[in-house]
Amino acid sequence: MTAVRRMSHPRVLVSVCIDGCRMPGAALLVVRTGPKRGARFELDRRSFGSAETQRTVITSIAERIPRDAIVLAHTKHLSDHALRHSAVLGRPLPPDPPALIARYRPDLRTICLPCERRELLDAAAAYGIVAESGPMWTRMETRAARDAQALWLLFLWTHCRPKQRNWLAAAWEAWRGIERARKAQS
Repeated sequence: MTAVRRMSHPRVLVSVCIDGCRMPGAALLVVRTGPKRGARFELDRRSFGSAETQRTVITSIAERIPRDAIVLAHTKHLSDHALRHSAVLGRPLPPDPPALIARYRPDLRTICLPCERRELLDAAAAYGIVAESGPMWTRMETRAARDAQALWLLFLWTHCRPKQRNWLAAAWEAWRGIERARKAQS
């Protein structure tokens, strides 16, 4: 049996999710860790108009990512059939958002976590993360915000050391409680 090697959580990690369709929404969960300040969280969400190009959307997202960050993005599991079909036709697969962000910001390191939408939904459900809609946010923004948090939690539980994972999960829960209290007051 081989042991799974766990890593330290990056000092600045940005979980990026784009919920795309005619009017895409995007969210970035910025997680900063450090010995003096512990953990800090920031959720940045944005929606885009149907007239905005993919390039405009990707540029806007990439510009919001801090310089010293590592980007966490999810990629779909590709079936062997999809890969063979692409190879037979001689067409490359269209670039996914992490690849497009990397083109715009080659200074960033990206960690791609292969997962399906169902896995993100399951992680969100396990932690009670709902896509809160309201007058300020579009449905796509709120789904992207939910998915960005769920993606980070999947990364935390599958890649980080247990001790660090536990205190980061607790810090995130505390941050969520504070954010809920702020929303209730406004």
